[in-house]
Amino acid sequence: MFDDFFGLPLHAFIVHTTVVVLPAVAMLAVAFVAVPSWRWLTRWPLVLGAAGVPVLTWVTIKAGESLQEAIGLDSALIDTHASRAQLLLYYSVAFAVLAVVAAFALGGPSPLVSGAGSRRGLARPLQVGVGVALVVASALVLVQVVLTGDAGSRAVWDGVV
Repeated sequence: MFDDFFGLPLHAFIVHTTVVVLPAVAMLAVAFVAVPSWRWLTRWPLVLGAAGVPVLTWVTIKAGESLQEAIGLDSALIDTHASRAQLLLYYSVAFAVLAVVAAFALGGPSPLVSGAGSRRGLARPLQVGVGVALVVASALVLVQVVLTGDAGSRAVWDGVV
């Protein structure tokens, strides 16, 4: 199931989607926290994106494991890449939970005349706590994507270029 996509390794395709989508959703989360007037517009894209982040990460990991089995390579660089990917999966799950909590905990106005999309949030200290936690989780996801990708590119290109 996770072997190939049109005859090429699935991991090569899905990893690029992961490298784009995870940072994009993390940056959306930061914007959601930082700009209350955008919350009415970004709430549901954040929830949907955050829900997809752990799934995308898991599929990428499974495709990577399938590729490693197919090639039969085992090295310290691949082990580092795999362990960083597993950590990214944990971070993405925590990020998704915090993003969903933030979507319902943080309030914000709506520019629509009808007021549709506006929401009263929790008490101000709780909103600040949830916002800070989501920004920290976003930063962790961003950093871990870079570290995982770096380890993966070193595993592939070490000694080639």
